Amino acid sequence: MSPADRTAPPAAPAPPLSDRADAPDADFAAALRVDPGALGAPPPAPTPEEARVAEAVLAHFAVARPGPSSFPSIATQILELVRYPDLDLAELARYIKVDGALAGGVLSLANSAVYRGVRTIDTVKDAVARLGVSEVARLAAAISMRALYSADASAEFKRFTAEWERLFLHAATTARAASELARRRVVATPGAEQTFMAGLLHDVGLSIALRSYAALSVAGKIPALEAASVAKVLHRVHVQVGVEMHRVWRLPASLADVAAHHHDAAVAPGAEQGVLHLVRLVSALDLAAREPGAHPGGAAEALQSSRALGLSPAKLAALSADLEAAEAWVRTAFPPPGAAPAALPR
Repeated sequence: MSPADRTAPPAAPAPPLSDRADAPDADFAAALRVDPGALGAPPPAPTPEEARVAEAVLAHFAVARPGPSSFPSIATQILELVRYPDLDLAELARYIKVDGALAGGVLSLANSAVYRGVRTIDTVKDAVARLGVSEVARLAAAISMRALYSADASAEFKRFTAEWERLFLHAATTARAASELARRRVVATPGAEQTFMAGLLHDVGLSIALRSYAALSVAGKIPALEAASVAKVLHRVHVQVGVEMHRVWRLPASLADVAAHHHDAAVAPGAEQGVLHLVRLVSALDLAAREPGAHPGGAAEALQSSRALGLSPAKLAALSADLEAAEAWVRTAFPPPGAAPAALPR
């Protein structure tokens, strides 16, 4: 069963979807469950008020942006480490133990109902052995990166806790689903670890922009907006904010390119763009399922990236199951405060 906040697909029967990667656009529209006209429709223009708030958010970010030390660099260190086939489990454990919260999170997950074995795990090294190197690396990256998608102790941020939870759920679901597709070689990419990190960071500009929006809102410097308008404001500025934060953090160009170009009207095909197309596609599909109408340009992005990756309408539609499994993994690993962990599908 899909998570509660996903929109259930229509119950009406539909003809079989094409299994040809060169199928007409209308077949892809059927796979995406959108009107074919949505594939070329421009996004709606912001209202004058939304445009003014977006400019205020960018101005606040320019003077209050986080510094280089705000990035949890241990995430990229761990994902780089696991690229080597002769990796020593003890070495990976040593990296994880550097961060107490990270070590505690990995131990907690290894002893959760999903991963638990016949005995309790009480060392990071044993947790790595139980979960597997690739799995623990992705878990560790997500645990360490969650700090970028969370409120701090100030009241101005806590008012928007639900928004940060939603943004993290989208980023982590995109990262998990895209990296699983890469791991299974459903599409060709340089690797699951790079794809996972690109997914986690592709929309980090939304979270950073939300910090500026929250500060301005609590200070009464911008008008109160409906949730839909807030989403439009953040969407309008998040690529610019994300690109700047990738520069501040001095992240690899391969990650920065995904953040910079995942909403481009057109992205060139080719193996060198594989991670970008995969994250762009999965992100658009996740938003369409979670928040229909929130990203009108998503259908066009999904169509173009599907073609660039050589996916047919039938294979495109089948990705919904991967997204559901990825979201279940995220909800299991990162339940909301006070919530019981979700169960992963069998």
